[in-house]
Amino acid sequence: MLFYPIDLDYKVIRDKAVVHIYGRTTDGQQICIVDEDFEPYFYVVPKKGVGIGALKEELSKVKSGTKDTEYRVTKTETVKKTLLGREIQAIKLTVNVPSAVPALRDEIKNKRDVEDILEYDILFTRRYLVDKKITPLVLTEAEAEPLTERAERSRVPVFKATSITQTSNESLEDLKILAFDIETYNPQGKITIPEQHPIIMVSLYGKRFKRVITWKRFKTDLDYVEFVEGEAQLIERFKELVNEQSPDILTGYYSDGFDLPFIIKRGEKYKIKLDISLDYEKASVSRGKTKTIDTTGIVHVDILNFIRRVISRKLKTDSYKLDDVAEELLGENKDNVDIERLAEAWDKASPDLEAFAKYNLKDSKLTYNLCEKVLPNLIELVKLIGQTIKETNRMSFSQFVEWYIIRRAADFNQFIPNKPHHGELEERMSERIKGAFVYEPKPGLYENVAVFDFRSLYPTIIVSHNISIETLRCGCCEDKEKVPIENENIWFCRKKEGFLSSVLKEIITRRMRVKEIMKKSDEKKRVFLDARQESLKTLSNSFYGYLGFFAARWYNRDCAKSVTAYGRHYIHKVIEEAEENDFKVLYSDTDSIFLHLQKKSKKDALDFCEKINASLPGMMELEYEGMFKRALFVAIKEADAGAKKRYALIDEEGKIKIKGFEMVRRNVSQIAKKTQEEVIRMILEGEQPEKAYKYVNAVIEKLKSKKVDVKDLAIPTKLTRPIESYESIGPHVAAAKRLRAKGVEVYPGMVISYVVTAGKEKIRDRAKLPEEVKKGDYDADYYVNNQVLPAVEKILEVFGYESEELAGSKKQSKLGAYF
Repeated sequence: MLFYPIDLDYKVIRDKAVVHIYGRTTDGQQICIVDEDFEPYFYVVPKKGVGIGALKEELSKVKSGTKDTEYRVTKTETVKKTLLGREIQAIKLTVNVPSAVPALRDEIKNKRDVEDILEYDILFTRRYLVDKKITPLVLTEAEAEPLTERAERSRVPVFKATSITQTSNESLEDLKILAFDIETYNPQGKITIPEQHPIIMVSLYGKRFKRVITWKRFKTDLDYVEFVEGEAQLIERFKELVNEQSPDILTGYYSDGFDLPFIIKRGEKYKIKLDISLDYEKASVSRGKTKTIDTTGIVHVDILNFIRRVISRKLKTDSYKLDDVAEELLGENKDNVDIERLAEAWDKASPDLEAFAKYNLKDSKLTYNLCEKVLPNLIELVKLIGQTIKETNRMSFSQFVEWYIIRRAADFNQFIPNKPHHGELEERMSERIKGAFVYEPKPGLYENVAVFDFRSLYPTIIVSHNISIETLRCGCCEDKEKVPIENENIWFCRKKEGFLSSVLKEIITRRMRVKEIMKKSDEKKRVFLDARQESLKTLSNSFYGYLGFFAARWYNRDCAKSVTAYGRHYIHKVIEEAEENDFKVLYSDTDSIFLHLQKKSKKDALDFCEKINASLPGMMELEYEGMFKRALFVAIKEADAGAKKRYALIDEEGKIKIKGFEMVRRNVSQIAKKTQEEVIRMILEGEQPEKAYKYVNAVIEKLKSKKVDVKDLAIPTKLTRPIESYESIGPHVAAAKRLRAKGVEVYPGMVISYVVTAGKEKIRDRAKLPEEVKKGDYDADYYVNNQVLPAVEKILEVFGYESEELAGSKKQSKLGAYF
């Protein structure tokens, strides 16, 4: 039987963990494959000098549990592997059920002859995928027979496997998606509370399916609107439609934080379980740092999670609101209705409810389209990391790296190190690693600038210098090259390739290969290949950060600081070579260098790059990024030096590139961004600074005469934690409270926009939501002195203009004005 694994879970049946793999066959049928041939285990490391045979005998008899639940060892085995460069002999303890692992560890850890316990914190289902070498979504072959005894507890056919193997690279790319969205009763001025306010509409959207369910009738010709008798029937009908559509993915936008918890809570009122899983179990709610909702067989994907964690680095928008993200990624928007009027329309059974039904469906459609848009990236990460969609969707970048390494550990005969305990975490967090070198620019406008940067600097340093924990201070290469750090004696083996450096090398090589294949592929294949190379890039660029991440299993401070030391060494080397070859160095930061050519030519710059590359080791390479007609560097406050990572360039085709200015940062209004963008454009395109100065004066005059649109005054600021945990109430928190009072769900990570209105109260008391502000009702002085001038003053100072010349006396706001 050939099938694509999509999700998996396990159940304890007759004192044995039984893995259930949910997937689709090659002809599209949903199935469940049961595997009884995998047992949980962990490792015990004996103290030096302890007889391993006697300890094995002792450990084989260890038991724990209660009268109803017994935890016991079912098998012992001696294993030799490497742990962080040391070969270790350990005892592998196989146990009866997954919950026996922590229970028996607690029984064993304090025994006199036990040095350490390893791999006790690997989740059973993740362990299964790693050990069985099964990658979700990749074609898998199972020798299996129908299992009728489980049929009554499964919505799909169940088969018992005698063997499961994965020999193909073919993957399932056309996953069936069903998106949903709810609308709740939200009396104006009140917070929507699931204990009090009902769900009044729920929409579902799929490839060839759309539906809005509601329980108040109104006149409509919309064929997708379905009326039921009440909220309880709405929830039941939602469940029925999900099961009828049998999706692989059930997706929502902030559905972990709002939609599904709300449905679950309202269902409890009517004693209705959200049992949409393929095993009839109700959705499970887990509360770690953030709440998550899981269903089995049908994978719940809160697509906001993936966009916020992975896709956000490419987004220009400051906001994660559905409307803003959809506009950027899809070129689509939500329907323009006043959602605050929904409760009123509901109470009156108004014909306007039809517009709200359309609005509700559009939200589901946008969610569906967003999921479809980013799904190639999620699929490629799943295939790379080797974990399920729901697990991968919630991973951080450090977890991507860690699970890729874990997946490769067996091939290198490596034990997986334990997570650091509390004391280790505190010690690691107190350690500081010196970062990159910055050659600060002198403020000014320069012409004919060549820019170079190292291709994947830190990853290629790790590979080229074999930086890995087991190669650190080897016994054979002490007399060879040392890491260039003063008063340190660090070196890495030059004879035997390390585990981590080998793993990273294969990632970089794979990406290069994928990029070559892309050049010869059709458009459809290129979408997934591009997602694959992007995933490989994400993984390789995260390696250095992982080595220095305090919670990493493979953390090593010496390795991490060696990477940055080599980075500083090579950038210094390029600067010295440039100056020796009569180039004027304008700026350098981490992995890039800006050269003022003056009388030199583009060919001279390219020859210089070639000369540098001839001297670089291994995979390291200096790349020519391009020639720029002009480069603008500005000063930092109270200093003559240029600001780090704050520059603007214009290339030979007239394309402008900007780093670090307000227009590419959050917490800045559109009026400030637009003003700065126009000033930069004028200067880079060669216009006189006086023209830019006059332009800024005109903007200030427009602000003071109250002619600026409210939308250009909104200041977007991200909530970094729940509203209740803020001790000081800043303007964005005050605005968030106003938003929540309107019935809108407010959550950490959400970008709140506010406008500072006219008045003499503290700024937080004058912070209003943009839709609450009438035209002209804003504090012009605030926007001049705290938004526009800070955005342009350092640019104009390069040409001798002072901010006082623009706005008269500039008043510096004290922090107390905000709180």
